[in-house]
Amino acid sequence: MLKRLALAYLPVVAAGAVQAQTAPQGETNGVRTVPKWELGLGGFFYTLPDYRGADHQSSGILPFPYFYYRGDIIKADRGGVRGELYASDRLDLELSFSGNVPVNSDKNEARRGMPDLDPALEVGPQGIVRIFGRPTDTNRLDIRLPVRQVIGMEFGGVNSNFRSRGQVFTSALNFSHTPRKGWNFGAQAGLYFATKTYHQYLYGVDQQYATANRPAYEARGGYGGWQLTTAISRRFDKLWVGAYVRGSSVNGATFDDSPLVRRKYNYSAGFGIAWVFKESAERVVARDEEQ
Repeated sequence: MLKRLALAYLPVVAAGAVQAQTAPQGETNGVRTVPKWELGLGGFFYTLPDYRGADHQSSGILPFPYFYYRGDIIKADRGGVRGELYASDRLDLELSFSGNVPVNSDKNEARRGMPDLDPALEVGPQGIVRIFGRPTDTNRLDIRLPVRQVIGMEFGGVNSNFRSRGQVFTSALNFSHTPRKGWNFGAQAGLYFATKTYHQYLYGVDQQYATANRPAYEARGGYGGWQLTTAISRRFDKLWVGAYVRGSSVNGATFDDSPLVRRKYNYSAGFGIAWVFKESAERVVARDEEQ
């Protein structure tokens, strides 16, 4: 059940490279306006590895909520859930969120006999530095620098608890093509870095779980590989469609010799379609990229 709930958020996270206008626009006294919130429901096909470096791939179709909220500080859209802390022509500072889906170790040969990987929430500040393109331009290029605390969520009734799984840092180059009409396109390439605690949780093998084919292993902090994501989306009145493809590598990472790393390269992909059936009567001024 937890995995299904976590995967339901996958379309939002995965398509985050594309941040573009999706709402039906109106005009009040010459100013473009959009609904403050929109609500819909859709279906999403996905295929993804258990973790970067895993050789087990999960695929399926899940329902997912389509939710778009344009608050003064809190935003919820295809870029994820975030809080705007500071904004200028060239620099933005946000409180950003992300997450990791749980992994059933019994279904992963490399981890069989080890504890499951719990779902995790990532939260922390993200700086966005614009290289070229104003927020109103069709083509934009920026650098994204999120630093997030990883919080593992262990669910077990009265014994449920939350614990730190370390910190992660990503430096990503992000390109967005968002025409007034037509298909929106985004591409993002980034490098991963994380603390020893985070890498040990994912790739470490304690002595009690060591076997003849899986020796004990202590991971180190530092470089964690790279990732490239491309995504497209388009809004047709009440219908939204979107897709993404992602490739990643752990080749050269500080943990690439872990016995839990079975593949140096992974891919994930997804396609979703949603019907927007409700929107607020209250309208707000469109953001710069929605003008």
